[in-house]
Amino acid sequence: MKHLHHHSHGERIFIDDIAYASLLRPVSPSLKIFISLYSLLLCLFSKTYLVSILILAVMLFCIIAVGKTKWYYVLRLLRIPLAFIILGCIMVLIQITNTPLEMLCSLSLGSVKIGITGESLDQFGHLFVQCFAAVSCLYFLSATTPMTELFTALRRIHIPGFLVEMMELVYRYIFVLLEIASRIRNAQECRLGYGNLKTAFYSMGQLISNLFIRAYRQADRTYTAMESRGYTGEVKTLGLSYRTKAWHKVSAAVYTTVLTGIVLALKGLSH
Repeated sequence: MKHLHHHSHGERIFIDDIAYASLLRPVSPSLKIFISLYSLLLCLFSKTYLVSILILAVMLFCIIAVGKTKWYYVLRLLRIPLAFIILGCIMVLIQITNTPLEMLCSLSLGSVKIGITGESLDQFGHLFVQCFAAVSCLYFLSATTPMTELFTALRRIHIPGFLVEMMELVYRYIFVLLEIASRIRNAQECRLGYGNLKTAFYSMGQLISNLFIRAYRQADRTYTAMESRGYTGEVKTLGLSYRTKAWHKVSAAVYTTVLTGIVLALKGLSH
């Protein structure tokens, strides 16, 4: 796997670098979209540890072992949603009640008890694993398929053109916003705009207000440039040819069949 360089804000984001370097990039995006979304649906449909852990393990195996993405790059990616997952799951973990409950640990505030029960701990664990597995499904797709190729694949599977256009433009203007924000912040830091808390708040307010003004002007100039080059409401892209091997298709079929069988078997046992 080739070395991944750290790019500036105006260039490709880190996950795009991983996608371009992945050995799974030549595989058809349509197949990867199917595997990712099918796994995501089964992960949300099934409410058992086994299915969530299996999906998480398979997605990470595909990214790291098959796609040859360095494990520390994957950990760096997973670190991003980790805080949001923990914060969301903590709301399930902590119970607040004024009725007597058997708690593993608790804190009494007058007549109110705040603590953790065995049931809430189990719910927390399952929700955490389920959310992490769902995130891994999306990372499998984004870490093996560059966004430009993903947009082409969405057109091929007949996603409405205007939706794909909107996604392409939003994706493009993420970089515009990041580049403008980076320039403004660098200028502010050179003028000690973040020297203390008061100036930091003021500088941040100025950055946000100027950011959208400049981004709007840049968008207007970009649209004018596109029209002058014959833009008629549709961005034309060249489709690529992909080298999906037979073992890729067989592996996908075996994985989805086994996963579906496990989900149905567990569903039957629960009734």
